[in-house]
Amino acid sequence: MTAVPHTRDAVPTARSNHLRELDWLMLVTVALCCLGLVMAVSVRGSQIDVGPMVVMKQQGTKLLVGVVAFLVAALVPMQWVRRAAIPLFLAATACCLLVPLLGTEVKGAARWIRVAGYQFQPVEPARFFMVIAVSWMLARAGSGLRSFRRGFLPSIGCAALLAGALLLQPDHGNALIVLALASCLSLVAGVRFLHFMPFAAAGLAGFAMLAARHDYVRGRLTEFLQTRPDSQVGLGLIAVGSGGLTGRGLGQGWMKMDFVPEAHNDFVFAIIAEEFGFLGSLFVLAAFTVFGVVAYRLVCKVKDPFLRYLVCGYALMICMQAAANLLVVSGWAPAKGIDLPFVSTGGTSLMFCLAAVGLIGNAARTDSGGAFLEQESAVN
Repeated sequence: MTAVPHTRDAVPTARSNHLRELDWLMLVTVALCCLGLVMAVSVRGSQIDVGPMVVMKQQGTKLLVGVVAFLVAALVPMQWVRRAAIPLFLAATACCLLVPLLGTEVKGAARWIRVAGYQFQPVEPARFFMVIAVSWMLARAGSGLRSFRRGFLPSIGCAALLAGALLLQPDHGNALIVLALASCLSLVAGVRFLHFMPFAAAGLAGFAMLAARHDYVRGRLTEFLQTRPDSQVGLGLIAVGSGGLTGRGLGQGWMKMDFVPEAHNDFVFAIIAEEFGFLGSLFVLAAFTVFGVVAYRLVCKVKDPFLRYLVCGYALMICMQAAANLLVVSGWAPAKGIDLPFVSTGGTSLMFCLAAVGLIGNAARTDSGGAFLEQESAVN
């Protein structure tokens, strides 16, 4: 008699492969979150009017909220996520439209909305839900991905809608990141590159005209081309260079004493390099590299299109945000207020980055179980 292989054995094998990748993903995420908590105490705890215990409580509360968001995203049924993709994205985009009306203007732009004593950046949930919406659009296109109407227009249309809302704040940097994120995800999915070329040229010209209207944008571009030692980027580079191989030691850095602006947030990597040296900087770079490689391996294993695009989109979101932050700190990009994922003290960014990791794990586990594929095929 010919032995018939048991099909049930294939599911545990696939699931174990996914869990092995997710173990590395969780390890890197926890390591970066722990580093963020340590640096928050080191930077903000050194201030006389704050103190380390107050900072520990504040950052610990943000981290706890992020863990709750992670658990919710990791346990919510993916069918619910897919069905709520468009309504949640439109609601988050509407919040971005309210920022110029309800937000507080700082340095010529409004970014934050205050609700019940807590302020948050609407761009974080909007970008988070945009990944879900674009993933659903690309998955729905199916074999029509390479067509303009079914592949390019719906996915890039979502990003253009959000980018337009961000330009009203104005927030040119996040608008560019949103368009770049949706474009990269669409290209990975199979949308034709030729569709992007005329719109990319027109978009860059439009961004240049809008940027020329604002003095602070021109100032950042000028500073990028001619970095002064007393500028924000220049002071950050001094902090990076003064760390040497092993750094000055935890808590011993002096550039965080009101020398480097936003040392606890946008330029936290400069303080890491000063206090932990080249080895600390290498750890941060290696951590995000491992995150990207592990996410790439998960993308290659996930079979369902929607779940695969979801994993790819959130991996791109986190890695692109990290790359933008590190390029700014190292002087390779104009200064822009972008957090370093998991490490900066921004509560809204931390919460939605952890929620993104939770959805990555949820999508990988759901695909390995095969239930989502069976339900999708039954619906179709």
